[in-house]
Amino acid sequence: MLNRYKEIFYGLLIGIGAWAIDALMHAQEEGGSFWAEFAHMHGGTLLYRSFFLLFGLAVGWLLWKRSKREREFRHLREVYERFHREVLDPAFLIQAKCEELLWLNDTELPQKARVSVRFIYDKVRTIEDLAKQHLSIPAKSSSAEEGQRRKDSVSGERK
Repeated sequence: MLNRYKEIFYGLLIGIGAWAIDALMHAQEEGGSFWAEFAHMHGGTLLYRSFFLLFGLAVGWLLWKRSKREREFRHLREVYERFHREVLDPAFLIQAKCEELLWLNDTELPQKARVSVRFIYDKVRTIEDLAKQHLSIPAKSSSAEEGQRRKDSVSGERK
C-alpha cells in the first residue's frame, strides 16, 4: 500500500516536517522544549499547523494523481507496443509473402490458389489499415513506400 500511495505519504511527511520546523522555531523563541512545543495542541497554533499537514497532503495527492496518469500511460504504451509486435508485424510479413506469391505467373500458381492468396492479402491489408486508422501507427519510412509500390504493381497486374 505504501508503494502505491508513496507520493501521498511523502506529502504527509512534508507537512509533518513543516510542523516540526515551526515547533523548533517556537521552542527556540520561547526557550522551551522542542517536544513540548511539537505536541502543543491549542487554539491558533493547532489551526495553522494543521494547514501545514493539509498542504502537504494536497501536494502529495496532486503528485500521486500525476504519477497515476503516467503509470496508466506507460501501461497503455506497453499494450500498444505488444499489439504492434504480436499482430501487425506478422501481418506485414504475411502481406509480403502474399505479394511474392501474386507475382508468380499463372503456370507457377494456379488460378484457385491465386484467388485464395488475393483474399488473404486483402484481409491482411484490412487489418493493417484498421490498425493504422484507429491506433495511429507511424509508418516505417522506407518499407512503407516500398510496400505501396508493391501494392500498386500487384494492383496493376490484376487489371
